[in-house]
Amino acid sequence: MIFKMSGKGIDSMIATVLLIAFTVAVGGILSVWLTSMASTQTETTGSAANAQTLCARSVLVIKEVDYSTTANANVTVGYNYGTENLTAINIYFVDSKRASANKTWGSGAYYSVLPGDLKTFPATSTGLTGDSFQTVRVVAMCQGSYPISTECKTGQSCMVKRAQ
Repeated sequence: MIFKMSGKGIDSMIATVLLIAFTVAVGGILSVWLTSMASTQTETTGSAANAQTLCARSVLVIKEVDYSTTANANVTVGYNYGTENLTAINIYFVDSKRASANKTWGSGAYYSVLPGDLKTFPATSTGLTGDSFQTVRVVAMCQGSYPISTECKTGQSCMVKRAQ
């Protein structure tokens, strides 16, 4: 069986115009979508960068680690410079036997450090048995996402061992 081509169909000029119109329409839709996505990403990134910059300016200092045994200590922390409230205070202890302990203070007014504050955190029952602390590190969270830390090591003026 032989098929015969009829002369019916759309003109090549109309087909070309339809293809160009379709391509322009798809391009326009993609352009609007990509512009919206780029704008949203730019705003999100800018907001995160601003928060990170504010937190990067925060400076914590351990003023004193006062202890008579490594089982109990008072850690005095100063927040000398910064504008953001710091929360979720974690204090990490390493004793002369290289054993470590961690004490955490959660949320609430007492457990946050505000700019200009000087606070003492009592760390009781650390479980450590060494003669002295080698390192004490304080880590606080800025805006819930960015850690701000400071540390005091043996031999520094911030480490004060009292007689028992």
